[in-house]
Amino acid sequence: MAFPSALLVSNSSAGSTTRSQVADVADVLRQGFDVTAVSSSGPDDLRVALDAFDGERVIVAGGDGSLHLLLNLLSTTGRLSRTTVGLIPMGTGNDFASGIGLPDDPVAAARVCLRDAPTPMDLLVADDGEVVANAAHAGLGAVASERAQSAKPVVGPLAYPLAAVFAGASERGYDLEVTLDGDVVHDGAALLVLAANGPCLGGGARLCAGADVTDGVLDIMLIGDVSVPDRAGLALRIQRGTHLDHGGVQQWQGTQLRIRGDAVDHSRDGELRYGLTDVTYTIDAAAWSLLR
Repeated sequence: MAFPSALLVSNSSAGSTTRSQVADVADVLRQGFDVTAVSSSGPDDLRVALDAFDGERVIVAGGDGSLHLLLNLLSTTGRLSRTTVGLIPMGTGNDFASGIGLPDDPVAAARVCLRDAPTPMDLLVADDGEVVANAAHAGLGAVASERAQSAKPVVGPLAYPLAAVFAGASERGYDLEVTLDGDVVHDGAALLVLAANGPCLGGGARLCAGADVTDGVLDIMLIGDVSVPDRAGLALRIQRGTHLDHGGVQQWQGTQLRIRGDAVDHSRDGELRYGLTDVTYTIDAAAWSLLR
């Protein structure tokens, strides 16, 4: 019996250890799929690979950024609803994978893909058309994400919490109006506004522990005007998962979030968008399917 076809995509700039892991993953996947393995250096390479592949399963070996790129290319080419995606967590933070309980061992994650059991997943959709798998956040979190990029090759996943502490010590905050499903829930100073699809952010911290990528709603967290001396303590509480009862933290659930006011940077699955003044994020329930 012929195996179904699958495209395995990895990062062409990966080191030798990672390339060896990808080869091991491909060997496992070939137990159930007719695998075409390609390496990609960016959007253009990935677009060419997708155009040349006529199957329905695309498996990406990478982190949140790699998954983000793949989902956006599938969305813009109209293939998202008819493509089943597999994820082999091989990034630095792997927040989306952690949040849904995928194994962090690449070979174990490949065995999950072999089950060939797609699960419908929600997406965040920005009003500019960009789709987000795990989380979009504005303010302090985006600043921390940017600072973490240069530190990741040195300290790995620790780059995220360290960058958050340093950013929190200097960030001035923003004047923002936050609207959820048409109702203004906050109007004033804010350090961070988070729209979470999955529970994990910043290298595994469970900022919205109750978020579920299959429940059809957004989990929103806002950090208000917390004083500078109190921010380091709040950062520690975030790492410990005890931040939600802090007086400066608010949370809600809904289906559409609008953030407008001061120009503020947004992070979308770790991809930065700069100086935005009016952005709406809407949940798109069961928009894509994941092997899990």
